[in-house]
Amino acid sequence: MRSLLIALGVVCTVGLIVAGLWGWQRAEAVVTWVGWEKRIIGAWAVRCAAVALVSVAQAVALTLVVERVYHRRDAVCAVLKLSALLTCIVCTASAIALGLAGR
Repeated sequence: MRSLLIALGVVCTVGLIVAGLWGWQRAEAVVTWVGWEKRIIGAWAVRCAAVALVSVAQAVALTLVVERVYHRRDAVCAVLKLSALLTCIVCTASAIALGLAGR
């Protein structure tokens, strides 16, 4: 069961990082595809969402991989997970606000 969770964590982490990097690189294309009028603001909304995805990937990696490999929970890992989740919350709120402004 432990190996399955580690493998699932690695796959999810890599998928989220690839999606985040793709979103960051293709922000202009996503804005054009969606059809937002204010393209620069829309591009920053997509980039904020990409940063949120990468921070979720960090939290998943810490939770499903690092804690399972080292068999312990320590304060450093807890602080890193908390900072990743707070970054995700801030970036998601920014992406929503910028997305609404970019329409």
